[in-house]
Amino acid sequence: MEFRISREQELFKRAVREYCENNVEPKAREIDEKESGIPDDIIKGLADIGVFGCVIPEKYGGSAQPGEEMQYANIAIQELARAELSMSLPVYTLLTIGWGGMFLNLYAKEEVKREVLPKLASGEWSWGIAVTEPGGGSDVAAIKTTAVKKKDKFIINGEKAYISQVTECQVRGGGHTSLFVTDPSKGLRGGMTLIGVMPNQVNGMTSTTYKDMGRMGLSTGGFTYKDTEVSEKYVLGKEGKGFYHCMEGFNVARAVVSAACLGGAEKCLEIATEYAKQRKAFGRPISQFQGISFDVADLYARLDMLKLMLQKACWMIDMYYAEPGSFTQKDINVAIAECKWLSPLLAVETAQKAMVILGAFGYTKESPLEMAMRGAMSYVVGAEGAANVMKLIIVRDVFGDDFVLKG
Repeated sequence: MEFRISREQELFKRAVREYCENNVEPKAREIDEKESGIPDDIIKGLADIGVFGCVIPEKYGGSAQPGEEMQYANIAIQELARAELSMSLPVYTLLTIGWGGMFLNLYAKEEVKREVLPKLASGEWSWGIAVTEPGGGSDVAAIKTTAVKKKDKFIINGEKAYISQVTECQVRGGGHTSLFVTDPSKGLRGGMTLIGVMPNQVNGMTSTTYKDMGRMGLSTGGFTYKDTEVSEKYVLGKEGKGFYHCMEGFNVARAVVSAACLGGAEKCLEIATEYAKQRKAFGRPISQFQGISFDVADLYARLDMLKLMLQKACWMIDMYYAEPGSFTQKDINVAIAECKWLSPLLAVETAQKAMVILGAFGYTKESPLEMAMRGAMSYVVGAEGAANVMKLIIVRDVFGDDFVLKG
């Protein structure tokens, strides 16, 4: 049993950290306050060091190491979140890596892989996930947007809401892994299909944006489809099995979400620790007061444990695909749910307690801590699965399906 990352992974981590410290962290506040999106030069720089391609095979322009894709993604997203605490860049990247590079490589047709994956690896395009609707978030079975097949196309009608990267996929190019009802009579077991939809390549699709409290450098909004035609070649996985493919994809997405939360929390704790060593009260550094040092110890211990749990969960996902039979989907579900439940809560708590340690300075925008709290909060309220849904996944394993309330 080896707990250290490999030499190659360590080199990758150093490269990402060095790039982020020199190029991302100095622009973090600007990204948050100007609300003008992630600068193109940052996207290009991250692509050049292999961040977007870390889950994409070499033949499609990536640099993936087979059987280690999620471990590299975990490293990359934690480093990005340390540097850009508002979570705009980490979320942009984790979506493009998870629902783009990783998911499309698993489920897209070969011609679509050749079309899309090289542009994701190079940073030219971005990618996201479009499942949530005005009447259905964590309750994926409640979605109503339809995709009716006519010859070699699907005709889409309906609406998606609270979708990340609504603007970016139109300005830069790219799209979303989107879930639609294709046969209402078959329900979850055969009535839903995942389709890759690229707004710049279809008609009858309009978008709107919302004003969120955090992640100001990344757009959030919705799509409306009115007789939008998409070629059947963009079906992801098996037609009618979209719900199950989507649940599998959520595991990957929740892993990198957890990485973002934990990377951001680690940076917040470092900021608070350094401040506590420098700030003096009553003639001594405030780090010597147990009211502060014990809070730091508590946060440090929980952060350390969760990071190890996430490292294990990412390794499990890699083994699930590299060595079929090594783990079941249920094994993966539970491990990831543990991380996704606890990591956003810990990220917000760490940001809050770090602000308290910094005192009045922590409440100003001269400190980056408030960006971290606003950004991480998006994953507490439900993005990529609400906290109570994660608990339900865990409790099903504890009690068994027959002893858990079913919807």
